[in-house]
Amino acid sequence: MNPKKIYLLFLFAVTAIISCKKDDSSTLVSPIKPAAVEVATTSTTLASANTLTSINVVTGKTYATGTLTNGSTYYIDRTNKLTSVPTSLSGATLIKTANDDKANTSSSFLSFKLSSSSTVYIAYDGRATAVPAWLSGWKKLTSTITTDDTKMGSFVLYSKTYNAGTVILGGTMATPAVGAQCQYIVFAKANTVSASAVAETSSQIFGVNGHSLGSDPYLAVSIDQQVALLKQMGMTYYRQDVNFKSDGTISSLSSFIPLYNATKAAGISILPMIYATTLDLDKSENDNYTAGRLKGSAVASQNSQYFDYYELGNELDNDVIRSGNGDKSTDYNLAKFKLIAAYLKGMRDGIKSVQPTAQTMINASWLHFAYMQMLIDYGVKFDIVAWHWYSEMEAAAPSNSMKITNIATKLASLFDKPIWFTEVGQRYSNVSNIEDLQSDFITSFIQKVKNNPDVGAVLLYELFDEPQKTNTLEANYGLIKWTSKYTKWKVKAVVNDLTSN
Repeated sequence: MNPKKIYLLFLFAVTAIISCKKDDSSTLVSPIKPAAVEVATTSTTLASANTLTSINVVTGKTYATGTLTNGSTYYIDRTNKLTSVPTSLSGATLIKTANDDKANTSSSFLSFKLSSSSTVYIAYDGRATAVPAWLSGWKKLTSTITTDDTKMGSFVLYSKTYNAGTVILGGTMATPAVGAQCQYIVFAKANTVSASAVAETSSQIFGVNGHSLGSDPYLAVSIDQQVALLKQMGMTYYRQDVNFKSDGTISSLSSFIPLYNATKAAGISILPMIYATTLDLDKSENDNYTAGRLKGSAVASQNSQYFDYYELGNELDNDVIRSGNGDKSTDYNLAKFKLIAAYLKGMRDGIKSVQPTAQTMINASWLHFAYMQMLIDYGVKFDIVAWHWYSEMEAAAPSNSMKITNIATKLASLFDKPIWFTEVGQRYSNVSNIEDLQSDFITSFIQKVKNNPDVGAVLLYELFDEPQKTNTLEANYGLIKWTSKYTKWKVKAVVNDLTSN
């Protein structure tokens, strides 16, 4: 694969509580600094680092963080403890507030930032006969939380869903609150998102690209963990660039077998991209057809038990484009094109001669429609049009002379074959909001194509950033970035946004 390209999953629930018993100053709990939550490569949990950050309160106090469990304290100025926490909320990241703030009437009392889409819970003093106006629109839950403060009784829980960003909560006694005698606190719980909620693409295949057979970032993450990440994202295909020996066996077979076994057990299929390693532009069309056929038949002979689909070559259209959009045959080097077409025809024929039920696809990118049609006219019989589509293409296509606003619709109008987008990703640029741009492009693209019956698959590019690559574009396509090189990682915004839509 031309290593140039491209979400999960945990939602965090945020909850507020309150207790009230006055303690001696000698027993006050000392504030602690919030702890960053990062994911080590030994974990299969997808949680964002610093899910809840930038905590500010109008009283100027330093609220602290902790863990919500039975027996945990929940104020910075009291020693009260929780005695009964619902199992579904236990283990949450807790913001310890100050009970001395309980009388505040501000409508903008406490703010914090969420790095992921979250459900915010307010646990409000059960003695209240009226709650603040800022709680209107929140859902009142049947669950309660109790503490060792016998005077208060139970906390009543309210919930509301927020996207990533800043959350502002009012004071406990903001109008028209009556009867509350304790300050609320806030906590965040990581909840695994169901696969069906992740980037729903109708009946389409949803997957991601990876480089599990040789790239350092992937080698640092166990195969089981990679598979767990895909499962959590609801992905069913893992595209891999696979090198094959001349006899068709996989070059890194000892690494591939564990990957195959783990993905198969999880219901995930591998889409191999076959490099055109024996293509020779200095030889004739006949020679290249023969080379392609030998390659295809050898690969299928050795690997039909592993693969049902094969992607033939990688962006060979870019090797023959000379000028223009790529929508006219005159945009290409026709002599070189014929050599590539002969090779691809041979590769497809070789695969089908051994594995007739296999499905083959050939890829192109940008507006290189003529390249694909020229292959068809040459006699290359493939089953699926594969397309690579990146953020700068999406941005430029509408203002191009062809005025294309939906690449999927355009491809379907040109080719009577299923369309698979086997690479979809964000081109990196050194701007502060690059993760937001990545999320905006990917989520909007998925929404645009998910109800198109001609689109059979969307595979994002790629699972992990590859910081070992010197080219900044190549290093930053991932859905997941490294916070400590190959030991700790953090999901990017796109993962959270995909799981919340």
